[in-house]
Amino acid sequence: MTYPNGVIILQFSIKNFFKNQWPLLLAFFIPCTILSIIYIVQGVYPFGNSSLMTVDLGQQYVDFFSYYRQTFYEDPSSFFYSFSKSIGGDMVGLWAYYLTSPFNFIFLIFPKNQISLAITCLTILKISLTGLSFGWLLKKSFNGRGLILVAFSISYALMGYTIVNQLNIMWLDGLIFLPLIAYGIEVLLSEKKGLLYSLFLALALFSNYYIAYMICLFLISYFFFRLLGMTYDSNLSFIKKIKLNLSSILLFFWHSLLGAGLSAFLLLPTFFSLLESKASYTKLTFDWETSFPFHEMLSKLMIGAFNFEQMPSGYPNIFIGSLALLSFCFYFFNRSFPLRERLFGLVLTLFFIVSMNLKAFNIVWHALQYPIWYPYRFSFVVCFFMILNGFRSFMKMDGLRPLETFFSLILLALVGINVYQNEYDFIEPIQIIVTIVFSLLIIFMLIIKPKNYKWLPFLFFLITIIEMGTNTQIDLSRLSYVKQNSFSTYQHLLNADIETIKDKDTGFYRIEKTFSRSKNDSFQANYPSVSHFSSTFEKELPTFFGQLGLPVGDGFVSYSNGTLITDSLLGIKYYISEQNELYRYSLNENNVLDKPPFLEEKKQNKLFNPDFQLSLIQTKPDLRSYLPFKESSKTVIYENPYALPLLFGSDRSILTVESPNDRPIRFQETIIRSLAGLPNKTGLFIPTDFDTTVYQNVSVTHSFKNQSYVKQIFNKEASVTFQFKPKTNDSYYLTLDPDIKEEDVTFYLNGIPFTQYPTYRNVLVLNLAHLNKEDTITFKIALKKSRLSLDSFDLYRLDQDVFSSTIKKLQKNSLTIKNQSNTLIEGAIEIQSDQELLFTSIPYSKGWSAFIDGVPVETKKALNSLLVVPIKPGVHSVSLKYRTPWLKEGIILTSIAAGILTISYLIEMKFSNKSKDKGSYND
Repeated sequence: MTYPNGVIILQFSIKNFFKNQWPLLLAFFIPCTILSIIYIVQGVYPFGNSSLMTVDLGQQYVDFFSYYRQTFYEDPSSFFYSFSKSIGGDMVGLWAYYLTSPFNFIFLIFPKNQISLAITCLTILKISLTGLSFGWLLKKSFNGRGLILVAFSISYALMGYTIVNQLNIMWLDGLIFLPLIAYGIEVLLSEKKGLLYSLFLALALFSNYYIAYMICLFLISYFFFRLLGMTYDSNLSFIKKIKLNLSSILLFFWHSLLGAGLSAFLLLPTFFSLLESKASYTKLTFDWETSFPFHEMLSKLMIGAFNFEQMPSGYPNIFIGSLALLSFCFYFFNRSFPLRERLFGLVLTLFFIVSMNLKAFNIVWHALQYPIWYPYRFSFVVCFFMILNGFRSFMKMDGLRPLETFFSLILLALVGINVYQNEYDFIEPIQIIVTIVFSLLIIFMLIIKPKNYKWLPFLFFLITIIEMGTNTQIDLSRLSYVKQNSFSTYQHLLNADIETIKDKDTGFYRIEKTFSRSKNDSFQANYPSVSHFSSTFEKELPTFFGQLGLPVGDGFVSYSNGTLITDSLLGIKYYISEQNELYRYSLNENNVLDKPPFLEEKKQNKLFNPDFQLSLIQTKPDLRSYLPFKESSKTVIYENPYALPLLFGSDRSILTVESPNDRPIRFQETIIRSLAGLPNKTGLFIPTDFDTTVYQNVSVTHSFKNQSYVKQIFNKEASVTFQFKPKTNDSYYLTLDPDIKEEDVTFYLNGIPFTQYPTYRNVLVLNLAHLNKEDTITFKIALKKSRLSLDSFDLYRLDQDVFSSTIKKLQKNSLTIKNQSNTLIEGAIEIQSDQELLFTSIPYSKGWSAFIDGVPVETKKALNSLLVVPIKPGVHSVSLKYRTPWLKEGIILTSIAAGILTISYLIEMKFSNKSKDKGSYND
């Protein structure tokens, strides 16, 4: 049988491809296979009921990945701005930190309900690509070949840093692009061509600027390290060599600038966003203390040196396997490399070690901010440096001399003894023994390396697979995994409730809940909300919400302590609660307290996990003032009749309102009073006293500012119970000192545990009662420690009549929205004669521009956080448009950089072909 020439050529090409590229294929597929097998053993979805969604991957990234799909498939305008980011926020900075990886396209392939599977596949793909990119570098620049190339590529792909930080999936892009950038530097130095370097650097900056920043710092030292390793023709004069080196240095910095310029369309608006968010927390103070004794870093060289406690605070993850580590150590004694290079390499190694301990250096690596969780995030560049030079050393190594062998064994024993004696909680004695066994095997094989046995490369390869695979298995087995069926059940439940609300109401409103899976549920189910958590959260909003009495921190707000006033102010029109008897009372049409029946038969969805429980974040009795209209077996949906619109007419006095420190009740009252133009004497919150206080096993001491309660008998239960009997059906709120934490006390409302989100830093507002006239309300504080001090512990009643009449007045002057997206709001409004301002619950940003009757109007900032627009009485058309600040300028810079890079490439091609004076390496 004969085949067409085309088929023969194709067969030959495929055969030739596998013959030449099989080491690179193994560098990709071996890590892929190892991870897949371990995921199967661990029962990671789809191989079981565990998912990778733990820690930040479960609390942040998975929701952002859902938003990623929504942006492409449903609303492209949300790329620039989204009302799912708290009450609204710029999204370009969030994209740049979390979502611009080119590999995220995988989320567009999988359906929304299979996002867990997409995450599993993406994790395997990225880690496998790290092996491939490192293997490519070794082959193209360092004569890498065969199974040794594969072994070192596996060491890089499955090093401790990669496995421990695989949950920070967006960081893995940096590990993929670092070898490619290094290859670009090799081409730049050897051929005087910087195109590849600029392109790969730009790609890294585009994919994740945070990790790329660390790469850029590393590249400065790496470039000079490689420059010192170059050798020139002996006939070249010293002056000529200096000129060649200077030209390489200028070329490096020039193409570094061009690489940054290519990504300016993203970096420039991101930088502006950072100034409003993460960068605003930066403090230029340097601590010159070390974090731990230097010898304790040796513990992370042991196999499986990890547990969950190492994630919030631990040692640098520098495990790279015995072959790479020992080869790197012998690099400094390998005379195949110039002495100047080895000495500079030693200086760099010491610098890296100091950087991973000295706090002042560490903070510089982390962009002048100490990391919250995941310490020493830059240690991957140290591992890259060790593995790469370990490979270079191995390829030039002629075995071990007796003296090298002797000192290696002594050093190995000393390290093992040191780690054993320190008794680290993440290292068992068997791990030390296994590490020593692997090291001894590698030392033995290095001794016989000059024999050139054909089976020796395979043995190096096999031992590396076993060692790195074992380390991966141990590390991953020490993580706690979120159950897949719990996630999918919650996802289905939340989506169903949100769709119910959207079917009922097509206008603009915000939705909140008494429960949550994460603070970014709004991204998961695509709805406007208040709660949010990200590293790109604008600083002014947590400050504002904290002043209102909500739990906040650097980068997050949890809407778990809202009042009727904050619900109204922020336009929270719908509230979803768990099924709770506490919320089932309301006033009927005759103004009589009534317990309404179920709205409909509650059906158990077949997708529901029968053991599934909602994670509650608040106790909210004032939900009784809202109208339930839909319920399921797990939840009830309420409509808030007091919700204010997104834009409405208000009094100008809101511009002069300033927040009183730690007085959220007064702040809320002042805001509503100022919006409505009410007299200062108008009171919404009425201070109220507790009727009685019951003490159990405590003594009381009073001071000017607070009261202290001390346990009388330490090992017995102690508590303070405050009681009052409401005289009205109004809402009652209690303010709570932020120094009282979950570890100090347990709260009980009427004998039932009171749910409170545990992390906060401002005075909180707790809701104790609503529609409880003449009921005895008890609020019990059970002491967990020997002493409790109460400050800012005050009870207030919200005057429902004054509140209702004020809100109705403000609702009359709302914007009738005719056209609305994330970046455009258009409508009409009638402003009354006593109003001079258009108030919005949109965060102030320079990106928003306002037009009244088609005429541009300068926007203003109210409450140091919200957008307002001056307006005159009468009927007006209103338009708000959002444009990402500095995006246009960034696009212009990128275009200029692309043009200059093209010209530079053509010039370099011309002169590079003519020049014969080039350096070379002994690799």
